[in-house]
Amino acid sequence: MQTIVYEILRNSLYAIAREMKIAMMRTAASPIMHLGADASAAVFDAQMQLVAQGNDIPTMLGSAVISTKVSVEAIGRDNLRPGDVIISNDAYLGGGNHQPDIQITRPVFVDNEIVAFVMTRGHWNDIGGQAPGSYALNTWDIYGEGIRIPPVLLFRNDEIVRDVQNMIVSNTRDPEGRLLDIQAQYAGTFVGDQRIQSLVKKYGADALRDAMKRSLDHSETLMREAIRGIPDGVYEAEDFVEGVQSPGWSGANIPIKVKVTVAGDQIHFDYTGTGKQARGGINCPLAVTCNSTWFTVKALTDVAIPINQGCYRPVTIEAPLGSIVNCTFPASVVSGNTETSPRVIDLCLKALSQAVPERVIGQSNCAACSGVFGGRDPNEARVRRTGKEFISLVEPHGGGMGARATRDGINGIRVYVGNAGALPVEFIEQTMPITVEAWALVPDSGGAGRWRGGLTSRRTYRVGFEEATVTAAGERGQAAPEGYFGGLAGGLFECRIVSPDGAERSMPSKGATEIVHLGDRVLLQPAGSGGYGDPKERAVASIEADLLDGYITLEAARTLYGYQGSIE
Repeated sequence: MQTIVYEILRNSLYAIAREMKIAMMRTAASPIMHLGADASAAVFDAQMQLVAQGNDIPTMLGSAVISTKVSVEAIGRDNLRPGDVIISNDAYLGGGNHQPDIQITRPVFVDNEIVAFVMTRGHWNDIGGQAPGSYALNTWDIYGEGIRIPPVLLFRNDEIVRDVQNMIVSNTRDPEGRLLDIQAQYAGTFVGDQRIQSLVKKYGADALRDAMKRSLDHSETLMREAIRGIPDGVYEAEDFVEGVQSPGWSGANIPIKVKVTVAGDQIHFDYTGTGKQARGGINCPLAVTCNSTWFTVKALTDVAIPINQGCYRPVTIEAPLGSIVNCTFPASVVSGNTETSPRVIDLCLKALSQAVPERVIGQSNCAACSGVFGGRDPNEARVRRTGKEFISLVEPHGGGMGARATRDGINGIRVYVGNAGALPVEFIEQTMPITVEAWALVPDSGGAGRWRGGLTSRRTYRVGFEEATVTAAGERGQAAPEGYFGGLAGGLFECRIVSPDGAERSMPSKGATEIVHLGDRVLLQPAGSGGYGDPKERAVASIEADLLDGYITLEAARTLYGYQGSIE
């Protein structure tokens, strides 16, 4: 195959994945999908190896390496026909990352032969379960997290299987919205199917097959070369994940440990010694731990390596069965995907900071820090306009990203495996009985250092529901994100509910769903992030710029950085 033809095919596959996501987002009903972009799309070869993806949600795409294969094998490859579409979300039966993320998988046929698979995955605003928004952490088991969908055919010959559709949407609090989400994700896979068929028509199935194999092998070769740049050795670290703090629950922290062995062009991660799976939705299915590990390796090597399953071939993983990083049925998993997973990444970075200190960053906020509201809209005019009596807001929040070896961390951002964004304030206030009264960076929340950690942000919501539920899923409410090589820790997670009479109550980073009422205010603040290097070595000009920007207070400048000047 000529190199130019190979490059055309390879880049076309990545473009197809991006177009699939755009098609899905344009018509999805869940705001976290169509505005927050909590959705992903990918192309797989005929052997179900991931060959192309968009710049989407890493935790969705990494785990799809496992879930796509599981989904196809559950139905049976030989049982699939053109126009068939599989739906699944289950962490145990479908290889999923957590229940709110729904995967739709479609085989692409040419002349009655499967030449590829395409996949879309999106976060649905509600899938039933214990509390509105389907994000309750104090669930006894996975049954409290919402409907479990094993791999099952949702479309046959591009016709919806009505019984399956009705069973799924009837177990959610917004069935009309879920119908639109299904159609949006189906549309994404339909677009992918059509685009791949066009490639085959122009270049041939053999050329497509060869290009896919070459792309996988090329990424593997580049990744092995990059791993050789990490000094051989054994590197270890330990930390903990915060337990669920609900009335009557122990809330005990769970230890996590890793031993990383680098040998030539291979790298092995051993999580032996990590604590057992715990009560509540903080456990990681193996697919999530694999993704966290792969993400770490990709982040520490070369971001320019085309990302596909070939990148993961030099990486091996050992995770004890029944531990918090390889949980067994029926452990709850919803926050394992969004909070425990980034803690695992920080753990791996901590271990490898001994090998490549110039490539790691200070510890980060490590959470989607989702604020989840659910209740009946009391505004009858709005209900008539939107057609939605039940409102569910699922909104991730940006915290601090740790400082780097040569520059400051990033303020108010999702980190690591989550790329979803906050919803526009205007959208929230136009469509929901919620007012966003404040959204601002929090001074001094970035750990001091030669390079300062990224600041967290705080949102203040005023409740317009007469009565509603609120759930907060965060991390680092007990131990702040550490700095490295002399850098200091960042700020802690914080969530408070303030009543109109001024009474306050705090919510832990992982606690029970609370009830709020008209006029209550909810202040939600993810953790900050750690600094890098000795704060006394920070340039005076950088300290003064931070003071002018309001990133640090004068007191912090004097006590932490040793600043002696003045700002007019």
